Amino acid sequence: MPIIRRFLLLSLPFLSGAMLAGAVPAWLLDAARRPVAAQPAGAAVVVLLDEVVYTVQPDARCTVRHRYAVQLLNRSGFGHATGEVDYLQKSESVRGAEAWLLRAGKEVRPPKRRDWSDVNDAAAGAVYDESRSRVVSYSDLVIDGDVFGYETTVERRLLFAQIGYAWEGRQPVLAERFALNLPAGWTCDALLDGPQAERVVADRGALAWTMLDRAYRAEEPALAPRPWLVARLMLTLHPPAGLERPIVLRSWAEVADWDLRNSAGQCDTDPALVATVRELTAGCADTLSRIRALGRHVQQLRYVAVNKGIADGMGVRPRKATEVHTKGWGDCKDKANLLAAMLREAGITAYSVSAMIGGGRTIHAGWPALAQFNHAIIAIRVDDAVTLPSVVEVPGAGRLLFFDPTDPDVLVGDLPLALQGTKVHVLFPGSAELTTLPMLPAETSHRFETRTELTLAGSGVVGKCTVGGPARAGAILRMLARLKSEKEQRDLMVELLNNGVRGAQIQELAATDDLVSGDRRLSFNFAAPRFGQQMPGGLLLLRLDVLSRNSVPALPSKDRTMPVWIDPVVQRDEVVLELPAGTVIEEMPVRAELNSPYGRYESSYARVGDTVVARRTLQLADLEVPVAEYAALRKFLGDVAKADRSSLVLRQPPSK
Repeated sequence: MPIIRRFLLLSLPFLSGAMLAGAVPAWLLDAARRPVAAQPAGAAVVVLLDEVVYTVQPDARCTVRHRYAVQLLNRSGFGHATGEVDYLQKSESVRGAEAWLLRAGKEVRPPKRRDWSDVNDAAAGAVYDESRSRVVSYSDLVIDGDVFGYETTVERRLLFAQIGYAWEGRQPVLAERFALNLPAGWTCDALLDGPQAERVVADRGALAWTMLDRAYRAEEPALAPRPWLVARLMLTLHPPAGLERPIVLRSWAEVADWDLRNSAGQCDTDPALVATVRELTAGCADTLSRIRALGRHVQQLRYVAVNKGIADGMGVRPRKATEVHTKGWGDCKDKANLLAAMLREAGITAYSVSAMIGGGRTIHAGWPALAQFNHAIIAIRVDDAVTLPSVVEVPGAGRLLFFDPTDPDVLVGDLPLALQGTKVHVLFPGSAELTTLPMLPAETSHRFETRTELTLAGSGVVGKCTVGGPARAGAILRMLARLKSEKEQRDLMVELLNNGVRGAQIQELAATDDLVSGDRRLSFNFAAPRFGQQMPGGLLLLRLDVLSRNSVPALPSKDRTMPVWIDPVVQRDEVVLELPAGTVIEEMPVRAELNSPYGRYESSYARVGDTVVARRTLQLADLEVPVAEYAALRKFLGDVAKADRSSLVLRQPPSK
């Protein structure tokens, strides 16, 4: 993830020294006395209190106090007896960090002093990161029913006049409170949203927001991004005029203008960069081919981040394009900035774009804040000749082709699934509103295809499979080829086959890849000596759902507590079974067709000369299915699985 994430105030920054616990404070004793009702079997702990208090000073410095108490219900929750605080080196300071363990209302002191250990909290791919954490753990001392608590106090300085907080998590919480203390002359506006926002009790006089009795949330398959978010608070502070900090951003246009000023001069060029552009675009016949050539080059650069100057806004400022070009590495904002510089040298205009990976559909348009984003991509201006599905008409900027140069596998014209349907902010002067990225068409962008050719050999088969497709299917196979060896890819194909074909052995793995259309296919030969089931009377029973069992979402539980998130897909399977001479078809599966609000299914079987051809299509919509419709969704998927289990019955000719 890029360092933009460090502007998310939902994770509070702390510094902490190694300190001994003092006397157990009254707030923790009070929390430990709260009655705890019986909890569902899956609950590991009950959070008794989670309280955060921001106290802002007139110069925009603030003190953040965090009090946390948790009762451990069983061994699976013992890891929760841990205090952890994040901080930025050199720019933040701690004034206190203490932890306590209570058993039956009395303190349990560890036999040896427990220090807060300092650990590197660097983001993945970062060679340097100011982010660190201090951690203290009592998990080795706790037993069922113990109460662990900690309190931290940190001083920091606000960069932006915005603070966010989220009520989020799986475990049950008795009381969770956020409070804000402002100096004289300061005011704030508050926004609340989320599926349970109405449960947050606001005391506007005290600037405090509390949620009581947040229930346990079970782990379930097919969940939406940020599934445990029940409510969030978005605050915009209004300090007196004349302060340099915090920076007040009242609109998306002001956000864009600040970001552009902060990054001024970073999209630079030099002769080496120009030479690379000329080399890469030599022979490109049109604008789109130049975009593809330059985009592919930047995609292949290593993802490496250098995260420093975060507290002063450098976390969202890309390094100079010439530096990234020379060194051959960068993070998401560096790559977007470099590609914009290279495209400019090719006569093409492009803009950096603030985006959100994981929850980008929930971005609130009414809270103009960089804190809502954690990723950077690019938007490239194109004319009417470019008709790719990732092109969007953006007011003030024209027709823009959106592209993620950080993802090494998703090609120009496509978008990572995690970005489709999300809200983004295109950074051009005066950019006054968010843009919603398209959900790309399922038929062209979410189509997965398999073709299997089988030849009977007794009750077994030998065959050839080809799997893949354009866009998302191609990107997945590209990722496999990049991250896994040929043996690992072969083992994965064996695992997929063995869901429906017992004892499969794979040989001759080969791939084709079209970097223009995005279509990638993986082919392999295989043998399965136990493919069919011998039956009395010389009959052979065969199921031809060779790979299709893997495409139906698994929802085994009859009950559901949270909405089901369905990813869009069009799965097309074709199986061609060659019949030995003299084979009689005793029973052929009937055609099946199923339709529902969640998708459609169709399968057919036909004899074509000396072969049986089975075709199957499953299309699922991009949907969030409410709990009230879970039974209907589950029935549809169950009917699909039942139709897939249809069998072909053959009578083989007598052995000579």
